[in-house]
Amino acid sequence: METPGVQGFLQELESHCLNNAIATFLDGDGEPLVIPLTRQEKTVIYGEHWGTKELFIAKLLVSCQPSGSLILRSFTSEIDEFTQLNIKELRGYILTGNGKDLEFEKLTPREMFACHNTDAETGEPLPLEQAVRYC
Repeated sequence: METPGVQGFLQELESHCLNNAIATFLDGDGEPLVIPLTRQEKTVIYGEHWGTKELFIAKLLVSCQPSGSLILRSFTSEIDEFTQLNIKELRGYILTGNGKDLEFEKLTPREMFACHNTDAETGEPLPLEQAVRYC
């Protein structure tokens, strides 16, 4: 059963899936769950198997106690003039839950840039990835 917080979060993710996207969810233990999202007209399909969306919702509610995070990589139809690759949009979210509901906070583009371009272990800058828009 979807709660208002979960429903709002899924709507947020789906609003940024124009064609294809990849959601990478990390629970409090740092275990990744990677789910491809595919838009088919007005519907967004979660994963390649039946029940993936329900599994994702359950994981969000259980694993975000007290917190988790999610990175959404959305692929646009825009082509980067230098790399000739489709431009990828990156969005980050901090999630908190209590087992019954979910709250989310979107990272700012500046925070997303810093997270994506900094080595988590050393704090040193990483080489910049091309054809990326931080949202």
